[in-house]
Amino acid sequence: MMGPSHAATGAAAWLALTGWFSPIEALHMPPEIQLLGALTTAGAALISDWDHPRATVAHALPPVTEWMSRGISRVAGGHRRGTHSLVGIAAFTAIASAAAGLQVPVEGRVYGVGQGVLAAFLVAVAAKALKLLPRRGMLSAWALGVVVAVVGAVLSGGLWWIPASVAIGVTVHILGDALTNNGVALLWPLRPDPPGRLWFWQSGGRFRLPLLGTTGSWREWLFVSVVTAFAVVRAVQLAPHAARAVAALV
Repeated sequence: MMGPSHAATGAAAWLALTGWFSPIEALHMPPEIQLLGALTTAGAALISDWDHPRATVAHALPPVTEWMSRGISRVAGGHRRGTHSLVGIAAFTAIASAAAGLQVPVEGRVYGVGQGVLAAFLVAVAAKALKLLPRRGMLSAWALGVVVAVVGAVLSGGLWWIPASVAIGVTVHILGDALTNNGVALLWPLRPDPPGRLWFWQSGGRFRLPLLGTTGSWREWLFVSVVTAFAVVRAVQLAPHAARAVAALV
């Protein structure tokens, strides 16, 4: 899938799973966390492509993310391998969980600094993918990052919403790529070959359900259009409630 498609599906998945209508009651979130989480999950739905130096995430907060992209690509064994696997989901979620543990108490109140920093990075990634920021350039990305870091630290909402956002985003990314012709190396570092000719299991341990065809196809466009419409409508519904919640904290 294309970068904006990943971002849109990540945001929609978060809004669907954290609303009052979600079948997973443990994930029900207040409106402000639903909206902020939609942005962070949109960014998290792009970090699996950190194994590619030309990916949006590699240019999110230059030059730091550009340096990291080279290292991740080497560790993951190239594009659509380690970061597009079950191991990738576990690794990114573990990193987010560790970051969420960084908290700073100030005058009897605890601020989720780790969550704020991670939220800043993920929102910057989403903004780049959705072309809300220049693809290259440091000032706009870092400025947005500072604002989101402050909001994310104040709206801590517990230690687990950022790890949940990352887990959902990375999972949705992998599922999205699995719906294309190329598939994903889901069991990496294992690369099992199929026992015979199977349409859903390719040589080298790639799995796919190619309902969307090639990346950027009209089927992908149609699917993402529906997903985006849901995300926009839901965000508009949540905006007034989230604004009141944030105003109460100021």
